[in-house]
Amino acid sequence: MRGTGPSTTIGDADLPPLFLDNDRRALARQSESIRAVRTQLIVLLLATAAAALAEHLHSQIASGCAAVLYALTTVIGVHTSRRRARAHWQAHRAAAETLKSLAWQYMVHGGPFHSRVANPEGLFTDRLEERLRELRKLGWRDSRDGAYRDGQITSRMRAVRAKSFEARRDIYLRDRVLEQLIWYGNRASQAHRASVRWSSVTASLTSLALLAATLRAFGVIGNWDFAGLLSASAAAGVAWQEVRRHRPLTYAHSLIEQDLDTLRVVMGTTVTEEGWAEAVAEAERLVSPQHTDWLVRFGS
Repeated sequence: MRGTGPSTTIGDADLPPLFLDNDRRALARQSESIRAVRTQLIVLLLATAAAALAEHLHSQIASGCAAVLYALTTVIGVHTSRRRARAHWQAHRAAAETLKSLAWQYMVHGGPFHSRVANPEGLFTDRLEERLRELRKLGWRDSRDGAYRDGQITSRMRAVRAKSFEARRDIYLRDRVLEQLIWYGNRASQAHRASVRWSSVTASLTSLALLAATLRAFGVIGNWDFAGLLSASAAAGVAWQEVRRHRPLTYAHSLIEQDLDTLRVVMGTTVTEEGWAEAVAEAERLVSPQHTDWLVRFGS
């Protein structure tokens, strides 16, 4: 579906080098953030299990293990808070998506970079620095040195901008809009499957906790606190879903996919060169992280 040949295909390597750097940093911080939350939840569940075992066996060793695990959970939480991996992940992702969006608008004469702009490269630099100043207020750190700072427009970007309207339109619809359409469709499906899976897990654990509490009330399982362990596991499952935001992301990504598909058809059939810049700006608005976050709030 991306197959008219490498001469017209735009990949990440053709985008600003600062995009590549922030994309890499965002992925690393995302992995760190998710790994920290997962580790904290697992250690907390192990601590709960150790506490339940200590209560049943009246074991000081099990109680000591539970205390150590609860303390470790606290240490992990403090370490995670100080690392601020999630905040850095979001800041680097915002910077990467800003650079990617501006690069595409520059290449295809979209948004403020329409064909009538006298100095598109100067405008690109101004808009980029304006967006990055906003991100610095949120904790984003600029990794550029002096020489690196001014080299964000690549030769491939200039080559695409120099093409005819029809060529730029085809490249944008294939390599940007269609690529994003497929990405949002895949992510919506993945998030939906994960939401169904984790909802089933938490519902099953809650039902088992109810059964365990009932059996303990009738003395069937003695003083084993299976209900507490199972309910803690269900709570951990709910917390994990909140961290991963499966359900609201399914809602948001599905809506964006629908809107983007409609816009793709319109841009390929009825949008003329005069209205092209506005149509590109609308497409970039749809795939912006800010638009996704806005929809996620309604899907929560």
